[in-house]
Amino acid sequence: MFLHTHFSGHPRGDLLDDVIRNLRHVLGTKRGHGYFLPSFGLTDVGHRTPEEMVVALTAEIAENIRLYEPRVELVDIDEQYEEEGRRVRLLVHVRLREAGERLQIAFHIPEGRFDIEPVGAAREG
Repeated sequence: MFLHTHFSGHPRGDLLDDVIRNLRHVLGTKRGHGYFLPSFGLTDVGHRTPEEMVVALTAEIAENIRLYEPRVELVDIDEQYEEEGRRVRLLVHVRLREAGERLQIAFHIPEGRFDIEPVGAAREG
């Protein structure tokens, strides 16, 4: 991951794996817990209305990607709804600046978790 390789001196591996590892670390960290960087990670949104959660997460996700994973470009953040109209998750679309490969980060708001997957033919087998 960018922070890991930058500060530890470990050699760079596969760029896509490294970016995914860093995004998992940055977006999986609770803001204000264990880091001296006040904007690092995401705030616990458990005590907010659904609308406040989406606004806060959207802003913090965009900020964290911009500040702590410069190898990707934020393309878009979409809200996905289930049939009853309730918000199910945020879909974050990013593109690796160097390689052009795309990733999708799905934030499952009710469960408080996220998944990162390459999009299209970025990773086959």
